[in-house]
Amino acid sequence: MSVDEEQDPTAPVHGLQKALAVAAVVIAVPVTLWGVQLGPAPMFVVTCLATAVPLPALRSPRHFVGTCLAVGLSLLGWGVLGVMFGMFVFWPSALVLLLAAHADPRRRPVAAKAVGGIGAAITTAALVGYAAFAWHFHIGPALAEPHTFRAVTAPGLYRGVGAAEEHLKPFGATHVFGTESDEGSYLDVRFTEQLSAPGREKLRTEISRLPGITKVTLCPVPTCG
Repeated sequence: MSVDEEQDPTAPVHGLQKALAVAAVVIAVPVTLWGVQLGPAPMFVVTCLATAVPLPALRSPRHFVGTCLAVGLSLLGWGVLGVMFGMFVFWPSALVLLLAAHADPRRRPVAAKAVGGIGAAITTAALVGYAAFAWHFHIGPALAEPHTFRAVTAPGLYRGVGAAEEHLKPFGATHVFGTESDEGSYLDVRFTEQLSAPGREKLRTEISRLPGITKVTLCPVPTCG
């Protein structure tokens, strides 16, 4: 390939640039799934879709570069303006798009490789971070064995749990506390993971014998910790 061909603005978008553009969208998806559960869903969805705007321009290098720069800079600014809504979580995608605009080895062989390496590092770090977050706060707790009994009670019945805690400690309870929410009132009884199956059943029986208790079940880790 000649120098003129390397500088030809009509040449196809380089594969490295395509990969970075796709990576920007990929790393935007996990934060969008997280955001729609906790924040304003439309803002997260629209912002995620914005990261994909450069993809239709893959056949036009000039438009691709301009679009990557425009979207990348816009996402950085949007992250500042929407910081209270968590829009800063799209900054990794913004940085990868800005890098994609300059990752053409046919024009800047050395610089493009460095830019591509930085983009790959940002993408990897983001995905690893998202995976660790999901494991720690969602997957791990969902797979963990429950070690808390939750008993349904009348509202306000166990705001003071001193007597109940003293009664249940000999049966393996480590911590007893009352909780109330719009869903109901509960007495939560935590026990150690080392408590045997017969010991747990005995503890459940003693909880059910307390005044005002109507139902005792194991409480999932994501709910009760």
